[in-house]
Amino acid sequence: MKKTYSQLMIVGVIVAITAVAFSIMVIFRPTAPVEKLEDRVERLDVITAKRQDVFPTVHTQAVVESRLNINLKSQVSGQVVYTSPKFLTGGFFNTDEVILRIDPSDYELALVQAEVNVARAEQTLSVEKEQAELARQDWEKYGEGEATDLVLRIPQLREAEAGLKGAQANYEAQRIRLERTEVKAPFPLMLDQKLVDLGQIVSTNQDLATVFGTEEAEIRMPLSQKQIDLLRIKRVGILAEEDMLDVVVRDLTRDDDISWDGKIMRLESSIDRKSRVYYAVATIYDPMNLNRDKDTPPLLPGVFVDLEIKGPRIENVFHIPVKAMRDDNNIFIYEDEKLITKKVDVMDRDDDFVTITAGIEEGETITTSPPFSYVPGMKAAIANLDGMPVGRSVAGQPGGGRPAGGGAPSGGATTAAAAEAPTDARPNRANMTPEQRQAIANMTPEQRAAMRAQRQAAKGDGGQNNTEQQGQPQGDTQ
Repeated sequence: MKKTYSQLMIVGVIVAITAVAFSIMVIFRPTAPVEKLEDRVERLDVITAKRQDVFPTVHTQAVVESRLNINLKSQVSGQVVYTSPKFLTGGFFNTDEVILRIDPSDYELALVQAEVNVARAEQTLSVEKEQAELARQDWEKYGEGEATDLVLRIPQLREAEAGLKGAQANYEAQRIRLERTEVKAPFPLMLDQKLVDLGQIVSTNQDLATVFGTEEAEIRMPLSQKQIDLLRIKRVGILAEEDMLDVVVRDLTRDDDISWDGKIMRLESSIDRKSRVYYAVATIYDPMNLNRDKDTPPLLPGVFVDLEIKGPRIENVFHIPVKAMRDDNNIFIYEDEKLITKKVDVMDRDDDFVTITAGIEEGETITTSPPFSYVPGMKAAIANLDGMPVGRSVAGQPGGGRPAGGGAPSGGATTAAAAEAPTDARPNRANMTPEQRQAIANMTPEQRAAMRAQRQAAKGDGGQNNTEQQGQPQGDTQ
């Protein structure tokens, strides 16, 4: 029992000592100086707002397709007795080039028989013409009154003429059927997939191959209502030449900067009921580069591409870097040594820039380096204006100064640079203006350390020079 009590006492003493030591450490721990957010002076990169004309661009994505996509079908039945050496996937055929041939024997015999029928019909017609002429002569010599059509053999003549036309039509039909045993390319095309091969028996209207045209490619691209308004498209259907828009097409799977040129030539007259988007159709001529008059590689159907549509010029707007925006509709403005925000009207935005139509005025300073933490009306100073340093020495501008091109005041940039100069070159602080004193107050710790180092270096040089100047007289005195 005594042993247990002694152990509890030891444990209690250890706990008490630990608690006291921890309390002392907490009470006397060093504390880092905390700078209040509202007292911090944020140094900013700013630009001067200027109105300009811009050409808006709209980005969207879609799939390339050929304008002509068909299935070649057989118009006659029979056995495939010939296929072109190019009758392979990827084979190219010009207009009227033979792709394959179906056995023409039956159709050649039918054409010969039709030719015989035409000859017979011509003979019958010739006989009827002679008989009709003899009947007319006989009636004029022996007949009285007016002869009937039957007496003059007019019905028989008409029957013979109709028989000849029927025989000729049958001959033409057999000739066409014989021609259809040769399957020809209806337009310049490329074979996508072949469905029959040499020796196969095909029936009428059977699929032979799937093909696509090579002269034009089309891209059916989705556009929102805002994009349609930005591009100022005011018509639907086939667009007039002056209303067509240029399109730059890029393959997303390529790392190099290869692009194809196209044009939006029509806008579909209805919107998608589910996605609520419009569809514009762009056309690219000779996408396969079969004419070899382009430096671009072939653009094949099925490729997923990025589309950059160049819209008409928009005048008197602000083109501002997107990092100057606080959110979708508010922009950071430097004004009266403070950082504030203003609501603006945004017409367009992309990954890098926003196009603003109203909300800011020309000449205002817009920050392109907003702080990580923002308090409305927080103190700020300009570090760079329109790409030129402010508050530091700049080549050709002693003491920094305000860069050419206007903009907001630098807030004592010249004095800040002068304060970093040697002591003998610095102006008297009593003679400084409030703005100059404010510039010195806004200096960063690094700038203050550099200023002190310059002062010490200046003092050291001055003391050494004085010693050199006084050393010889003192030696003479001694």
